[in-house]
Amino acid sequence: MKKLLKASLLLPLLVLFTACPYESTVPISNADIPVDKKFLGNWYKEGEMDKEYPSEYYEIKTESPETYKITKYDLNTDDNSYKQEVYISHITYFIVENDNNYSFLNMKKDGKYYLHRIKLSDTRFVLYELTDNIDEKFNTVEEMRKFVEKNMTLSFFYNKDEVTYYKGDHTMN
Repeated sequence: MKKLLKASLLLPLLVLFTACPYESTVPISNADIPVDKKFLGNWYKEGEMDKEYPSEYYEIKTESPETYKITKYDLNTDDNSYKQEVYISHITYFIVENDNNYSFLNMKKDGKYYLHRIKLSDTRFVLYELTDNIDEKFNTVEEMRKFVEKNMTLSFFYNKDEVTYYKGDHTMN
């Protein structure tokens, strides 16, 4: 009985340390910006392109004139196979004074949007997850857009982990 009591006391701590990125039922904007061809291709985590089996990578293709089909590959180290997750995604831009523009990636899977700030160049991109500490829920794209616009310049609006990916042509052996 004591072991069961101790285990039940640890459960809230496990939930605390396994936070998830923010999910929304609406995107930041509708998909109305044309696909940027420099975003297409395979993208690998920093330092992993030369590995025989990268731990994860993204394959990005055109889904429609305004959306991307993003397939995320996560390595199963038991058999060196990859689990795939597919997202239909689009970009949202905010023009800010002093040319400090903000871009966001709206990644949709199973009716939910996973929202990230993205800094994209020709050969790399950096993803910043919107913080999982957001309690607000939004019913319309307009409500979500206003909320993001109000908070996007605040550092605590994003989770601490940022991930950098580089474009490449890695072939699996």
